Amino acid sequence: MPFNLDKFVASPSVEELDSLKKSEIVKVAKHYGIEFQPLMRKDEIKRYVLEYLVDEGVLPSTVLETAITVPTDNTFELKRLEMEMNKEIRLKEMEREREREEREREERERERKKEKEEREMQMQKEKEEREMQMQKEKEEREMQMQKEKEEREMQMQREKEAIEHEFRLKQLELGVIKEQIPHHDKS
Repeated sequence: MPFNLDKFVASPSVEELDSLKKSEIVKVAKHYGIEFQPLMRKDEIKRYVLEYLVDEGVLPSTVLETAITVPTDNTFELKRLEMEMNKEIRLKEMEREREREEREREERERERKKEKEEREMQMQKEKEEREMQMQKEKEEREMQMQKEKEEREMQMQREKEAIEHEFRLKQLELGVIKEQIPHHDKS
């Protein structure tokens, strides 16, 4: 059945006010000139209307006490539930933040481990390269020393052969000279 403002104003009752939608309670409040904020909840606007009707003597004050008690308890219950919900939301946010921080910490740890392994691999590679370079240089020195030794030996062999050749020549010369020099016998 549609709401009839004139019928309500002619015979207001708590029961009918309880059955109204927010938009209908707003019409009642405007009719009586009651100030309220449009963002207020239905129960709050209804309380203003009831207080006005009690103040004007249209409804007895006992109606106000029983009518306001229930919404007030509901308001406290809603507020308590809202606080619990906010607490749960904060706890979940804290848990998500803790998990995010843990993931970030694990990621940093993985990165550090990876960097360490890469450094170790690089150091090992550099060590192996140095060892190979040193081995190569050692082999080159040994080859150079062997070559120089062989060259010295060849040089010495040539010099020996030259000396021996010169010696034979000298011997031959001396042999020829001895033959050319008459021997004086002192007999």
